[in-house]
Amino acid sequence: MQVAEHMTPSAIVHYQMADDATPQILIDPNGEIDTRIDPAYEPATIELHDARDSADISFASHGMQFVSDPTAVAAFDADRSFRDVYDPEVKTLIKRVSGAQEVVIFDHTVRVDSDTVRRPARHVHGDYSAQSGPARLCEVLGDETAAEWSKGHYGIVNVWRPIAYPVETAPLAFADPTAVVAEDWTNVDIIYPDRRGQITGLKRNDAHRWVYMSAMTPEEAVVFTTFDSRGTPAVAHSAVDLTVTPENAKPRQSIETRALVRFA
Repeated sequence: MQVAEHMTPSAIVHYQMADDATPQILIDPNGEIDTRIDPAYEPATIELHDARDSADISFASHGMQFVSDPTAVAAFDADRSFRDVYDPEVKTLIKRVSGAQEVVIFDHTVRVDSDTVRRPARHVHGDYSAQSGPARLCEVLGDETAAEWSKGHYGIVNVWRPIAYPVETAPLAFADPTAVVAEDWTNVDIIYPDRRGQITGLKRNDAHRWVYMSAMTPEEAVVFTTFDSRGTPAVAHSAVDLTVTPENAKPRQSIETRALVRFA
């Protein structure tokens, strides 16, 4: 009997356009509530390398780490009551994986791959730029404490996990940072009616190597860097659309938790 070869899955990602010098995301422009206008993106088909097949991806070497980390939270409800249990779990996880001595959680976002709620972000990006990372530090901690943190090494970390059931659509994938160069990045302004934010976008480079974990479960999570005060680039990431999905696949549900981290 012939044994079938192991197939490397492929997916569609959306890169920042290389010729867009001033990319912007417009939120509620001209008073149009619940409206978002994105810049043009460049779609590309990429191969996905399964982290289950690799033991060399770690927070120390790649700025990201997949972990087995069951949670005691049964439901991530809109009233945020889960924080009493989940926040201590996340703080312990971040300290264990990153070596941080202090963790301040400031944001949770639940996403569902549906037209009726906040959907996964399908563009390759980093959550903060060299300007918006320090700005978020001040917003969360206040100027005085932020100034103290800024004397040393600090960063922003994201903890992402599926909820409800294993991921079958729109898995979160990462551009291996060891194959990303500084010229691949560009700043992306986010324009709100009353303020501005900034993230980073990644331009296409065929040298990129894409990593994900197949069929991630709610008992698993990934911890990754979104800002580092020493200038280490964020880990570029995106929800991706698999070219082959299971029949009757359930829409992905996930929660992401952002935290400021302070190192010794």
